[in-house]
Amino acid sequence: MTAARLRGYRRPSLWTWMLRVLGWTIALVILVAGAYALAAIALGAIPVNSSFVQSPQGVSIYVRTNGVHAELILPTREAGVDWSVDHPPAHMRALATPLKWVAFGWGDRGFFADTPTWSDLRMTTALSALSGTGPGAMHVEYLDSPLSYKAFEIKVSRDQYARLVANIRSSFARDAAGRPQRANVRGYFAYDAFYEASTRYRPWFTCNDWVRTALSEAGVRAPVWSPFDVAVFFQLRRIGS
Repeated sequence: MTAARLRGYRRPSLWTWMLRVLGWTIALVILVAGAYALAAIALGAIPVNSSFVQSPQGVSIYVRTNGVHAELILPTREAGVDWSVDHPPAHMRALATPLKWVAFGWGDRGFFADTPTWSDLRMTTALSALSGTGPGAMHVEYLDSPLSYKAFEIKVSRDQYARLVANIRSSFARDAAGRPQRANVRGYFAYDAFYEASTRYRPWFTCNDWVRTALSEAGVRAPVWSPFDVAVFFQLRRIGS
């Protein structure tokens, strides 16, 4: 560069550099979010266990959602499994005896603790969950009916049910005696409680993908990947089609 050009050259100001960095950051966030959404759509449309058929005389289970967060609902006592042994009524705030159904959900413990309702959601809470730096938690809720939220019924064989039970049980952190460890998180209702989980929340392994994994490993039709609940129900509605 000649001396004349050097004299005419102006180094970009700090403000200009800050705007450029901000622009690059926003572009990167949009790119990553777009790639994430496209992967969720593409992999959500691909089924695993596509040949799964329901067992007419099998065990009824349900998958429910509140529109964002999916959970599994199982009978409290069925096929030799009694969930009230690991999750007795005494763990709940106001439950005298176990109800007929029990729901299981998994997620980030901090998110569960700080977001009892969607109106309590904060950006910092969501970002902390996505970072995977906090511990996971299991949500257990006793129900009178599995249809308290939007739910889809599936009839599975006893072998498939046993595999589903094993997957759910493996999601709980346990003490030296093998009992699920209670989490220091207050239940949302009179009939629910939180427990420590064996795994952490990750951007690629969300609460909905936990449900997907449990179903797929039990042999039930499910998507290849489902960070959102939509793909789980998309595949369930195509069982037998």
